[in-house]
Amino acid sequence: MDTSRINRPRRSGFPVRRLLWGVLAIAALIGLGYYLARHQDRQVQEEVEASDLDRLVVALRENRNRLEVYRLSGTVTTKRETRGGIGDILQGEMTVRQPWSVAYFVNMGDLGLDDYVWDERTRTLLVRAPAASPEAPNIDESRQVVAYDGPLITRDMQSRLRQGVAIGARQQAAGEAAKPENLAAATRSAREAIARNIQGPLQAAGLGNVTVVVRAPTDGRAGGSERWDVSRSIAEVLEERAATR
Repeated sequence: MDTSRINRPRRSGFPVRRLLWGVLAIAALIGLGYYLARHQDRQVQEEVEASDLDRLVVALRENRNRLEVYRLSGTVTTKRETRGGIGDILQGEMTVRQPWSVAYFVNMGDLGLDDYVWDERTRTLLVRAPAASPEAPNIDESRQVVAYDGPLITRDMQSRLRQGVAIGARQQAAGEAAKPENLAAATRSAREAIARNIQGPLQAAGLGNVTVVVRAPTDGRAGGSERWDVSRSIAEVLEERAATR
């Protein structure tokens, strides 16, 4: 009888399998830890983005002031003639030279959240601003230089002349304010004024360094603005976020 076969120890695969399972378990734990860390990082990032957006919304909703963005001034000379006296035999003329000014305003209250686009990656806020509009001219009658021409100008004639001069001066100043070159200057100034006006509340809200880009209605697609045209406004982002909750 061959006893060598009986006494020979049997090899077992258990230690190798145990080692393999141990390695797989460690790898699984490492992978799970990595996934949980990435998931937590994403959650933190989403919370930061959401909190930034919420602070941004509060700051923009509080900024509802009426903002003067530009002022135009000059001097206008207006001449008017009239007749008076018995049978209108008298003729008089009045020439007035006087300063005027026109203020251009943008009402920030006209902007809604659909007029803002927020790019979290570049921390850029795009503002689709309304057009700057001129107010009624202010005529400085305290600095008038008045000249009359006529043999005799009655009080009634003076009243009509002054009324006509006042109307003419306002019309001339309003016409000057409505010229394309002056409206363009007001638009350029409005971009800077609106950006400065928004920066203050954003910093007060703790948003730090934010770049504000203002687009006027006359800008069209110039300056590579196509990217903004397809971007979601803050109002759309809030609607989407509310729908997913």
